[in-house]
Amino acid sequence: MTMDQERVRHVLGTVFARQDIEDVCKQRDLGGVIRILTKYGITQGQIASLTGIPQGRVSEYKSGKRIPTAKHTFESFADGLGMPGHLRRYMGLASSDGRSSARVVSDGVQIPTDTFDLQLFAEAIGKRGEPLKRRELLAMVAQLGAQSALVQSEAWEKVAFALSRPSSIDEAVVREMEARAAGFHRLEEMLPAHTIFKGLAAHLNEVGTILNGTATDPKDELRRRLIVVAGESSVLAGWIATDLGNISAARNFYDTAEKASKEAGDPAIIACAFGYRSYIPSGKGNHGRARSLLATALQHLPKNASPGTTSWLAARHAEESAALGETEAALQSWDEAREAFNIADPEEDRVWTRFLDQDRFDSFKISTYAQIGRLEEAEAVAHAVIARLPEVERKRAGIILGDIATAHIVHGSVQEAARAARDGLAVIRETESGIWLPRFIVLGEALRRWQTQPPVRAFLEELAVTKRQFSASPR
Repeated sequence: MTMDQERVRHVLGTVFARQDIEDVCKQRDLGGVIRILTKYGITQGQIASLTGIPQGRVSEYKSGKRIPTAKHTFESFADGLGMPGHLRRYMGLASSDGRSSARVVSDGVQIPTDTFDLQLFAEAIGKRGEPLKRRELLAMVAQLGAQSALVQSEAWEKVAFALSRPSSIDEAVVREMEARAAGFHRLEEMLPAHTIFKGLAAHLNEVGTILNGTATDPKDELRRRLIVVAGESSVLAGWIATDLGNISAARNFYDTAEKASKEAGDPAIIACAFGYRSYIPSGKGNHGRARSLLATALQHLPKNASPGTTSWLAARHAEESAALGETEAALQSWDEAREAFNIADPEEDRVWTRFLDQDRFDSFKISTYAQIGRLEEAEAVAHAVIARLPEVERKRAGIILGDIATAHIVHGSVQEAARAARDGLAVIRETESGIWLPRFIVLGEALRRWQTQPPVRAFLEELAVTKRQFSASPR
């Protein structure tokens, strides 16, 4: 059975992130590229159809009977298959439009989505070690475009050397990989999942290649740190795969993270994986399963190992307990979350805790307090968060607005709930954060009894449009 076009593009994207493809592109070996593609199920006929190169000629390239040399042949091949910019550059070609690949995100910010540039961008963000304001983000994007060649000739060469001779890894390479992993966690807060997935997959592939070339040695601290990078990057890949609707891939990434966690002796990675996993049943209304996963996460986390992680997991446990109607358990978990948050410094904690600023922590409080009936307190926090919303990253704004809508429903303020939910839904569409859509579907079900009221009707209509948008998207 032949693959449909969407499946072909998916396979191409996966293969283009592989190291062996990079190697043959650097040699301008078109036949080698074709052999790798056919190995992963892309037929010569599909290659011919996409590139406009006759199938007989494709076959000759594959067998080595004919060696392509004309630039237009390489361009037809790269354009037709949608090869990313770094592979095009390896073959001596410019990006498809003569510039670095970019995607327009909120407020007109242009972010590079080419896997090569995206990895450099993630590394640059990770090295900053602090949050980005929009103005700083724009400056970094501009700087990346101007200095891409320079970065390639310096930092990237260190990684390339480590990939060719993994046993030669040193402190500089490990630090760059650590910075890149941290940067991808930052980018996840700013960009849609599909925008960064290829770059993250390429990063994981490189880390894996380096690790496969090193001998297992418990005393090798550099190797252990690289294993931690693999674990931290794998939990993020699992989270993003979930957002993209690929639960099978997410499960594989989480399993990889668990193996890395055990080999590195870093149980916080497993705790993070269980925390991420808890959002899947929660979105479907299975709060008992979600809370069980969070309890397991907290059990894996050593006391005082990561206050930021403890605060996040305990706050989530409080949310799920509140959803189950268990007030005492919710308040007990909330006290644990607050105590941990008071001593936490998410910026100096684990890479996955850096989202946990005061606004995000308060959103957990809104959700928990609203569900256990402490409505006035939930409303007071909600008003404070609303006042700060312009300074919050757009993805977070959608989550917080969903929590505020929930608090309004419990409080009986139907029209206010519908307005907050509608605003949050707009953010979900803007940021393409499908992982949060189930929360708004639940809000829609709760508001449906008041569908004759104009604000509610407007929200339900936009919810239907959003659901169709995400179901039709090649996410």
